[in-house]
Amino acid sequence: MSWQEGGGRGCVYPHGNCRRNLTARSPARRYSKYKHSPVITAISLLHLLPLLLMWMPPVCAEASNVTVKVLSMMYNPEYSDDEINDLNAGFEASLSAHSWKTGSNATISVIRPPSPNATVEEIFQHGMNQSEGKLLVVFGPLGTNHVAWVSDKLKEHDLVALAPVAYSSEVRGWNPHLYFISVEPNAELLALIRYAVVYLRVPRIGMMHVKSSTASMGPYEFTLQILEMMGRELCGMFVVKESENQNISEDDLNVRWRQFVATRPQAILLFSSLADGSITWFIKKVAQDNRTANAYLLSTSLQQGPLIKMWREALALANRTFTPGQLITTGTVPLANDTRFSLIRHFEHDMDNYLSTNNDWKGFQKPYHYLEDDNAGEMMVYGWLAGEVLFQALNNAPQLTNRTSFRESLYKQRRYVIDDLVVGDFGGECDEAVALQGAMCKCNQGGSMVYMKSIMDGFRPAPLWEGHLTWGVSECSSANVHVGAPLSGLFLLLADNKIALRASRKWFLGAEVHGKEAENIDNRIFFHPLTVSSENVTQSLEQVQDNRDVSAVFGIMPGGLLDRKDLVFISPMTLRPRMKLFRRNVIHLLPVLAQQFYVLAVYLSNASSRGVNAFIRSEQAGEISSLLYKSLVTFGVSLDSSKTLGDGDPMASYLSANKDVFTIGLTLTDVAAVARHLQAHRRARVFIPFNDLAMYYDEFVAAFNASKESVASSERLLFATSFPHWAEKDTKSDVVASFHRIVNESHWDPLTFLGFVTTRLLQVILPNMKKVNAELLADRIYTESNIKVDDMRFGPFSDVECVSGTSVSANECASNFGATNISVWSMARVLNSRVPILQRGMTPSMGYIISGGSRLTGSQIAGIGIGCIAGLIPFIALGVLLRITLRNARDNNLAPKEPTDPVTLIFTDIESSTALWAAHPELMPDAVAAHHRMVRSLIARYDCYEVKTVGDSFMIASKSPFAAVQLAQELQLRFLHHDWGTNAVDDSYQQLEQQRAEEDEKYTPPTARLDLKVYSRLWNGLRVRVGIHTGLCDIRHDEVTKGYDYYGRTPNMAARTESVANGGQVLMTGSTYLSLSAEEREQIDVTALGAVTLRGVPKPVEMYQLNAVPGRNFAALRLDREIKDEDDVGTGSSASESSFNECGLTATAQQVAGCIDALIGAFPVIQRQKMLATFCERWHVKKPSGVDAWNEASCRCVTRRIAAKVGCVMDFGTRNTSSSATSLERGGSLFSPGGATVATVTSSSNFSYVEGRPCTADLIDLESVGSTC
Repeated sequence: MSWQEGGGRGCVYPHGNCRRNLTARSPARRYSKYKHSPVITAISLLHLLPLLLMWMPPVCAEASNVTVKVLSMMYNPEYSDDEINDLNAGFEASLSAHSWKTGSNATISVIRPPSPNATVEEIFQHGMNQSEGKLLVVFGPLGTNHVAWVSDKLKEHDLVALAPVAYSSEVRGWNPHLYFISVEPNAELLALIRYAVVYLRVPRIGMMHVKSSTASMGPYEFTLQILEMMGRELCGMFVVKESENQNISEDDLNVRWRQFVATRPQAILLFSSLADGSITWFIKKVAQDNRTANAYLLSTSLQQGPLIKMWREALALANRTFTPGQLITTGTVPLANDTRFSLIRHFEHDMDNYLSTNNDWKGFQKPYHYLEDDNAGEMMVYGWLAGEVLFQALNNAPQLTNRTSFRESLYKQRRYVIDDLVVGDFGGECDEAVALQGAMCKCNQGGSMVYMKSIMDGFRPAPLWEGHLTWGVSECSSANVHVGAPLSGLFLLLADNKIALRASRKWFLGAEVHGKEAENIDNRIFFHPLTVSSENVTQSLEQVQDNRDVSAVFGIMPGGLLDRKDLVFISPMTLRPRMKLFRRNVIHLLPVLAQQFYVLAVYLSNASSRGVNAFIRSEQAGEISSLLYKSLVTFGVSLDSSKTLGDGDPMASYLSANKDVFTIGLTLTDVAAVARHLQAHRRARVFIPFNDLAMYYDEFVAAFNASKESVASSERLLFATSFPHWAEKDTKSDVVASFHRIVNESHWDPLTFLGFVTTRLLQVILPNMKKVNAELLADRIYTESNIKVDDMRFGPFSDVECVSGTSVSANECASNFGATNISVWSMARVLNSRVPILQRGMTPSMGYIISGGSRLTGSQIAGIGIGCIAGLIPFIALGVLLRITLRNARDNNLAPKEPTDPVTLIFTDIESSTALWAAHPELMPDAVAAHHRMVRSLIARYDCYEVKTVGDSFMIASKSPFAAVQLAQELQLRFLHHDWGTNAVDDSYQQLEQQRAEEDEKYTPPTARLDLKVYSRLWNGLRVRVGIHTGLCDIRHDEVTKGYDYYGRTPNMAARTESVANGGQVLMTGSTYLSLSAEEREQIDVTALGAVTLRGVPKPVEMYQLNAVPGRNFAALRLDREIKDEDDVGTGSSASESSFNECGLTATAQQVAGCIDALIGAFPVIQRQKMLATFCERWHVKKPSGVDAWNEASCRCVTRRIAAKVGCVMDFGTRNTSSSATSLERGGSLFSPGGATVATVTSSSNFSYVEGRPCTADLIDLESVGSTC
């Protein structure tokens, strides 16, 4: 290469005057060829002159006589001559392809270094001397040190450096004089980490780095940040300080190696200069040690050449053979031989022409040099790409003589589309309003694509397409890119079962369409196929589990596999039908057999049946037969017979002529047999499980589409499904419409649709997961409970078992199946979506009633009944005795008892319960009862201890801070997903917020103005505030309640924490948060609220908000809330249990008490007890402690408690009615029909008093008056 100024052929175009160029192809020249007379021609030309002036492009001094100088600073003594020549040859090949001209015909001339040994200062000064008075653009520089040096010079002379090469993030910030066209180094590291986590799926990732300046610490900190985003952490690090790199001893290195290798890394990130001696030693050690010899080594594009060289030498020393794919590197441009990119095909064309015709590059032996030397090829591609960007930039510049104008033009929201590659967006300084509308501001980083490579045979790189990573053009760089924790799904392919293999591939096709653009940074769901045989599937899974992350298993599999508890299975399909058993780790999305039988039994009960026979192929045939019998009998349909078939038994031999037949567990040959049977017997009906239809879908469609007769008979092949029609073209289903947009019509079948819906469900639940593994994935599904996927709903999923003897509703029982809206179809509807469904969708209750099924005689039944009654009488008597004797006894096994151990206390309270009682006295008893059931079920689930309840409030103690936090989080989610049976409570909360907003202009309602869909996703029913605090307590055993109570500062602090929270909000103090382990903190989402001043607490308390329901917004903390100051609070969040004789009642409450006394005073104590007990239950008033026997005094005490709550409710209702036209009345008054309150019990004062305090509307919100006097 000759170091001289030149431009391809070295042409320098002379300056000339502005002129019009008439070519042989111009209209004027063509017109002059006609054989007309000179006069006619002249006249015609005069008429055409204006048109000609408009058609012909100008060629003037502003264009053809302008020369743009390009100073090549792609030179650095730290790089080899070959690398320098590769970059410059690629750059000039691009400009040569454009004939060294811009689109406006300006000349492009390259200034080369004055000599091979020139310093960066000399090169830059040489360029300045050669470009006086001309537009100068810098190509490069090469190397971080040169880029850092030239930055100030560029600013001084108002120049732009195009395509600088710097492998440090130090120079990558906003600088309008540096115009990068490739991704930054951290982006390459991001791609490597993501590939290791997502595709290698190795549980243990280590890192080797040389600690020096911030340049090397930056990548290390960036690595930790990205791994934390993905729910991972480094298993180990091998660190060498740059200052000790030359003097470190072998013994010291070996000590560090032993520490590092003990972590058993499966993949090692190398992000240090491979020129360091310590990394050479490290790589040799990796190859020698059996524990790391098979580990993956991952490094960036800068280190690719040195890494290959070092690894080759290390393997030779260790006498090991090379394993293709063990080395993984990144690239900022595609490989030069990867012709799947049209960009590369374009590059090869230009490069071949240039190397074949240009004598400046004789060092390259032949044009295909870049195809044999991969490193040279990538350098050439980068240089060529820079030339293409420069050509487009010059074409779009308003003028080519002013440096400032040119620089500013580069940042006018500039994007370069070069074949199938996009460089940019580039944008200059702009205000926030423009940025919010989509403008790119302060962005000089043009790359947004990282290319992954694997070193294969011959130590040559090959593209890893699945690892390519892009974040599009919406982000300037990877700095603000968020990488979520991936779900690593294992997809089973049973190679020895053709039907299962075909079905699995269909399922996989639907599941993967969402993530086909795998390089998209937002994708978090990844399916990895695992080919197994039916016999070795268990061993294969164990092998994968030992070495790879597995979040969940999908696909078609042997039924016995579901018995494994160490894996999570989502929407599995088994080779043979199986009974539904509750396994927490198995999540069913399709209707299980029990649901299908139940729905079909409902259908048969409404349609005349001539008897039902069943034929079953399954290892659980007996259990399935019993389930079918139970389902049919529940709805009055008889099961005449049930037969178990073996794999070789032909179904055709057993099908009944004109009966209803359930065929369960079909084989391939059974499909045609069923079709023939239905054609031959026009009164016969066959019922099949949906799984069998999906598995043999192609065969069923072919068999029933074969003729007119078969189509007609398809009306009598029936099944139950929860799916909308997957192939209905004019569908009203959102999820089906989405399915059709993405999936080709030839693949519209139920299994592909199932895969599609499964992935959509995962997309719904994953955003709330910061870490993903099998256990957390199952937890999230049960926490979400009801999951909506577009217009389909799944759930409720629940892992809480029903408690015998309670009134827990069915949707709170353990359930791992989520299909809803199950309808009955015929095969005719499958073939033609216009055929109506046979029975509308229903979500079965799964309640069974066995009537008339006993074969015992009447006398036998009578005898058994009499014997049972006689035998039960002693037990009943004993139970009553125990109930009376132990009614105050409590199970104290879970109570924290050790005074030296910290106790975590939880206080809960229903927001605005007084207002709700006033508005909905008919609804609140049931709502509060449901509230108590749910809280108590969670107390049991998380092994906590119910200290006591006070009115609507709970005081709960826990030995474990994390269990307390989990209880509080699930409590909010349980309330959110509970079916309250009414929207009245939500309406009341919103009206209360609106009223407050009308009274206080500064107050913004957090929920009242939400869109209905948004509101329903975030809020539902009662709103409970929760406060949590951890500390030491004075623990006492109460001889009256036979339970433990907690006194001192800790319960006070917990009560005050709850008191400042809003409904639906969970607050925990810093003491609780710091009591959690680092791993436990990773599993929750909290927001630090800073120091909060609590009444009665001398110092502000660090407070954290647990984001139990992501997306909820709350009003400001209620710091002005009153709470009784006590040294010891051991009862409730804001209630005292002082004697009622020491309390006062409001005027209204006194009148209520008088009314009650007058009404019940004429009855004996025992009857008064029953009436007062009814009032207490309905108004949720607790009996005073210490009252063991009912007498006149206890009746008066209970009466005062009831009167206190009713009185405050009536006072609140009266004030609410008088102060606002939008009261909480619903269809009548608060206490009487017709809208009129009871005048005789209203308070005439604006203030009433409870416990000696003013009882204003705000203070009524204490919600404790119902449990105090």
